[in-house]
Amino acid sequence: MTFQTQQKSRHSEIDKKRWLVRYLLIAAVAAVLTFKIYLLLYVIDFTLGVYSFFSSFVLLNIIIFSYIGYRDPYEKVKNNPLPKNPPLFSIVVPVKNEEEAIRNCVESCLKQSYENKEIIVVNDGSTDKTGQILEDIRKEWGTEKLRIFHLSRSVGKKQAVEVASKIARGEVYTFMDSDCDMAHDAVEKAAKIFLANGQLGALTSHGRVRGAHSGNLLQKMQDVYVDSACRAVKGAETSFSSVTCCSGSLSFYRRAAVQHFIHEWAHDKFLGMEFKFCTDRRMTAYVLGTKPPKEGQTLDINQNDYEEPENSDFDNSGKNKKMSDEGDPNALPILQTGNDDLQTLRITSDPDLDKKQDLPSHSYWNVLYTQNIRVNIGVPTKLSDLLKQQTRWKKSFIRSLISTGGMYWRRPFWIALLYYIQTVMKFVRPYVLFHAVFMLPLVGDFRSTGLWFLGIMFTGMIYAVDFRLRNPGDPLWLYRPIFTILTTFVYTWLLPYAALTIKNKAWR
Repeated sequence: MTFQTQQKSRHSEIDKKRWLVRYLLIAAVAAVLTFKIYLLLYVIDFTLGVYSFFSSFVLLNIIIFSYIGYRDPYEKVKNNPLPKNPPLFSIVVPVKNEEEAIRNCVESCLKQSYENKEIIVVNDGSTDKTGQILEDIRKEWGTEKLRIFHLSRSVGKKQAVEVASKIARGEVYTFMDSDCDMAHDAVEKAAKIFLANGQLGALTSHGRVRGAHSGNLLQKMQDVYVDSACRAVKGAETSFSSVTCCSGSLSFYRRAAVQHFIHEWAHDKFLGMEFKFCTDRRMTAYVLGTKPPKEGQTLDINQNDYEEPENSDFDNSGKNKKMSDEGDPNALPILQTGNDDLQTLRITSDPDLDKKQDLPSHSYWNVLYTQNIRVNIGVPTKLSDLLKQQTRWKKSFIRSLISTGGMYWRRPFWIALLYYIQTVMKFVRPYVLFHAVFMLPLVGDFRSTGLWFLGIMFTGMIYAVDFRLRNPGDPLWLYRPIFTILTTFVYTWLLPYAALTIKNKAWR
């Protein structure tokens, strides 16, 4: 898949004719919502009726806010010139066993149109050819902007990110998964958005599945789903500056908004044990729940940035304190830096980071999504791998309920209401599905089950038409209703399964 330049404001995203279809979609969902009230009162089973009503209520709000309320933050600043000394962006890529994708990923970072960047790749104990490929890239490009660190054993994605944050010098972190690659102008666009909005704490991008059009059924279904999840759901949340999850595929965080949380995040514990899954939602929740300093206050964003945490591999001179080959099973992995030297990186840190910076005061940090920054995503191609991935994500969702749910009420009322409604619906969905598919047919109520199923397919078709409007000529829209069936009858059971196996920390 190649990235295409498109006009992306509210009125230029699609032409007037297709905007009319969007308004018709809103009218259709509103009409169905009204009809469901009648069904609830006089026709359908009460449990299914209540659940179906709230499904359409949420859908109606999502498309209204994503269509009418969403303003892409890049559209306001796309013509702004970059300053002579733009901020440094630190692109951080943790990687483990990605020999097929890592070259594409790293080279997309190196080819960025934005010049003031550094790229930090942490090889998290890969056992395949990933390490050698990274060294080949280093030799081929011969640039000081690329820093590669090899951990002798895996410590997990979160702690690999923490390693990078200890040496990163940028004012903005760019976190990208190692099976992804971003558009050549992604960082430049992000820089313009951050420069224009001092209140912006985090920014997430628009994903599409790499090679979906030539891929198998699962890739096609995931592509159309990812597209709508970004543009519809995150678009609606952006209307309130309150995106609930900045995707790991490609997101940007202002250093001042997350630096002092990274260590806690990397060593997160849940139910008394280390929680190894990389919780993007928890990182986002921290930004959503914190505020920039009040006007007149200053934030020393360099405080503790280069202090090593307890049990670090390095002392203050940059030398290893504890080697894993000394026979100590508790020793941390050796960090092989190759041509990079940690102490040199510290000494040559951007001097601007040592200055105290004034930040604006306006409630909580903004967390936004832009459809103008594009990233290609690698996805599972086998159903078994997809289900394992979704189970991990469900575990992360459960873990993040306390952090996101515990603070999201501070965000604007209406988007918070929608968040809590959707959260409750996810937990009652297994019962609703069992009730509709097994219990009602046993008592002969096939009508309620049939109407419930039609409602599910209606939702899938709304998202399919939305995809078709924004991607004219793209045949993948037909796969959205199929994916709706998969999420309803398969994904639904993954949440209770994830809850029951929450202590299983295995990734694969």
